[in-house]
Amino acid sequence: MSTIAVIPARGGSKGVKNKNIINLMGKPLIHYILETCENTKEIDKVVVSTDSNAIKSTVLEKYPKTIIIDRPEELSGDDATSEVVLLHAIECLSASIKNTDRIVFLQATSPLTTSNDLSKLIGLLDKYDSATFYVDDCSNFFDIDEMRTARVPRQKKTPRKKEAGNAWVFYKEEFLKRKTRLHGNVGLLKILHPCDLEIDDYVDLMIVESVIKSSYNYD
Repeated sequence: MSTIAVIPARGGSKGVKNKNIINLMGKPLIHYILETCENTKEIDKVVVSTDSNAIKSTVLEKYPKTIIIDRPEELSGDDATSEVVLLHAIECLSASIKNTDRIVFLQATSPLTTSNDLSKLIGLLDKYDSATFYVDDCSNFFDIDEMRTARVPRQKKTPRKKEAGNAWVFYKEEFLKRKTRLHGNVGLLKILHPCDLEIDDYVDLMIVESVIKSSYNYD
């Protein structure tokens, strides 16, 4: 069964300038997720969709086998959804991925994603139509009644499942029909903190850098 990984990486990031290729502990941010894909045995091809020549050259410099999709300007703005970007990538690759069954959609902004977790997530497609990661969340929320009751210790709470932004997996043909990354019978795989960390601003960047510096075994 053939599987491709698709990584959207536009050049016009807002919270962190040139975020997808910013230096993180001596290498460009996007190289972390590319390395994870390379080390995930289930992934056959890796695709990067970008509107940036700088991102393109940064990717191909270290990972020359990566397939680059030139994303048009109308799909590179703040209002373009990830689903539309995925559909464009699949359309551009229609001939070369004709026999592809599964798609892994990943975020370059989640550099602590591990190949071990990714393999487990892809494996869920043996039982589910689509799947993603989640983390347990024991926070207090204003939209539920427990806010008006005496607080209980975190350890005694039933955690809510919070979607992690690392990756989503699904079958190509079903995605083309439904045009949404999660559909049908959805599988959920727990991912441990700090692997769920996403880089959206400079504070996030410092936190992730600290995790990497600490040699924390997050795999």
